[in-house]
Amino acid sequence: MRQLLSFSGKSYDEITTRDIRKWLLFLEDNGYKSGTIKYKIFGLRKFYQYCLEEESVKYIPVEGIILPKDEDKLPHYLTNKQLIQLRSLCEGNLRQRAMIEVLYTTGIRLGELINMKKEDINWSERMIVIPKGKGKKERIVLFTKECAEYLTSYLQSRNDDLNFVFVNKYGTRPMIAWNIQEMFGQYRKAIGVYFTPHTLRHTFAAQLAMKGMPLSCIQTLLGHEEPKHTHYYSRLHQQAQKQMYDEWM
Repeated sequence: MRQLLSFSGKSYDEITTRDIRKWLLFLEDNGYKSGTIKYKIFGLRKFYQYCLEEESVKYIPVEGIILPKDEDKLPHYLTNKQLIQLRSLCEGNLRQRAMIEVLYTTGIRLGELINMKKEDINWSERMIVIPKGKGKKERIVLFTKECAEYLTSYLQSRNDDLNFVFVNKYGTRPMIAWNIQEMFGQYRKAIGVYFTPHTLRHTFAAQLAMKGMPLSCIQTLLGHEEPKHTHYYSRLHQQAQKQMYDEWM
C-alpha cells in the first residue's frame, strides 16, 4: 500500500482501478516478477476488503484487476560438479550422506523421505515402496548400489528400535522437515548455490533424461500423472537433452 500511495500521490480512498493498473505496469517495467506482482495484488485485495467492511471506501478498486500468469520456469537442477560438492560435504556423516543418496537416486519428495519405513525397502531388488505419496497413490522407486551401501551403513550404525528409515541424531524420533531444511541451508552456504531437497528430485529427472531414459518412464518414477506435470518435466527433459547434445558436439 505504501508503494501504491507513493506512486499515485493519492490517499487510499481516492485510488482507482486505473491507478492500480498504471502502478502494476510500472512494477512490470521495473523488473518485478509475476509472482511478486500477484502477491502485491493479494495484499491490496485484503486491505480494501477490510476498508469496505469498515465502510471507509465505497468499492474495491482492485477487484477488476486480472492476476498475471505464472512464469513458466524451467525446474532448477544441480550440475555434476555441484552434486559432487554436495556429496563431499556429507562425507563422514552417514545419516546425511545416506539421505542425499536416497533423495537423489530415487527422486522422492521430502515428505516421502521422512515417512519412509524400513519394511518399505526391498534390498534384493533395490526397490522402495512409497505407500502414501502425493495423491495417496502407491508407487515403486529404485535406488543404486552406491545408495544401498550408504543406506545399509547408516542403518547398521543405529542403536534405536524405531521403524523409520531416517531418525534424529538422538534416535528418539523420526526426522522432521525443518531439520533437513536446516541442513540444506548449510549446504547452500558452502556451495554458494540456492537449492532445496526438492532440487534433488529435479536433478534425478534431469540426469535420467541426459542418459536417454524416455520421459514416460521418468514420470512413472516421479509419480506424475497430471498433464501440467507432463509439460513441466517435458521442458526439463528437453533442456537436459540439449545439454547432453552441447557436451557431445
